[in-house]
Amino acid sequence: MTQQLSTDVVIIGAGIAGLWLHNRLNQMGFHALLLENKTIGNAQTLSSQGIIHGGAKYALNGIFSTATQAIGAMPARWQACLDGTGDVDLTKVKVLADHQLLWSKQQLSSKMMSFFASKALSSRMETVAKADRPKLFQHPEFKGSLYQLNEPVLDVTSVLTSLAQPWQDRIVQIPESRELSWQKNSDGVQSIQLDNDITIQAQHFVLTAGEGNEALLNSLGIKKPAMQRRPLQMVLCKAKDHQQPLPAIYAHSLGTGSKPIATITSHFAEDGNVIWYIGGNIAEQGVGQSFTEITTEAQKLLTEILPWFELPELEWATHSVNRAEPKQFALSRPDTAFIESKNNVHIAWPTKLALAPDLADTVIAKLTKQNLQAGKHNAPMTLPSAIMGQTLWDSVFK
Repeated sequence: MTQQLSTDVVIIGAGIAGLWLHNRLNQMGFHALLLENKTIGNAQTLSSQGIIHGGAKYALNGIFSTATQAIGAMPARWQACLDGTGDVDLTKVKVLADHQLLWSKQQLSSKMMSFFASKALSSRMETVAKADRPKLFQHPEFKGSLYQLNEPVLDVTSVLTSLAQPWQDRIVQIPESRELSWQKNSDGVQSIQLDNDITIQAQHFVLTAGEGNEALLNSLGIKKPAMQRRPLQMVLCKAKDHQQPLPAIYAHSLGTGSKPIATITSHFAEDGNVIWYIGGNIAEQGVGQSFTEITTEAQKLLTEILPWFELPELEWATHSVNRAEPKQFALSRPDTAFIESKNNVHIAWPTKLALAPDLADTVIAKLTKQNLQAGKHNAPMTLPSAIMGQTLWDSVFK
């Protein structure tokens, strides 16, 4: 016998985008169900370094780009939420670092320095005085430049927990084995059916499933927007002797190009050991390399960018993840959060963790324009709640 459920909005995909939107809609008095067929934060969100970008890393070539402008307001949006005055309550989130560092082995070019000193980025970046430098950068052999970038780094699991807890009973686990189908009419989708025993009716359906959006679009017969994958192979390392751990740093190593050579964030294993999670150029260029190839390259890179620091004996791991985004020319990076509507189906990719608030704003504006109404609905008590995904640090080192 088919179980009939109803809600105002069905959201599919419990990563950062789906959770943020779900929290906002339910706060506003709407009834929104969030469906997840794996775990909360699975894939891209829990693979994130937790950096709340403000766009400075996209301006290293001295050009104030579209990407820089689009993401520029996000650190302040997130900080308001951390302070308890923003759109969602993130006051219990663990802040790993209030700011990041940018360093180079040599003095930066005058063009780049002038740009960073301009009004465009002066409020986001400042020189770190020698007396205020972290111990790692106080070594007398460090002769380069060091800057503080006013963009925080957050513990992603605590972000997901803060967003999920207030409306946990409306976050539903859907087993991957369940067959999903759509019931449509001329006005759009009327309901989603799981196997033959559960039907969920809604006014609107929002796809925030990241890489999973591709299969959902195929099931709906929607060919555009199409999805692209930009792969990364991230590198992780920690000291073999956890009594002498790596120092905790949150920093971008700069070269002469328009992208950081490496972006290092620090996270903590269950035994308290510090794990360096390394992105940047090495993660993009290391796609397809063997474990030995990329970890050898990473060891060499760390020696080159931190020549004054004696690395301890390290244990290595790698993590592959696809950045799922709307298809762009030549697989280029999208500049902004993306949403496109097909009647009452809304396809969304935040493209960056930091852009989740902006994406939620855009979706809510579209739903409002399409006259979303708050209805009365019974909680789906017979459906299990989705569970939190495992943190990367607890799974990659075996």
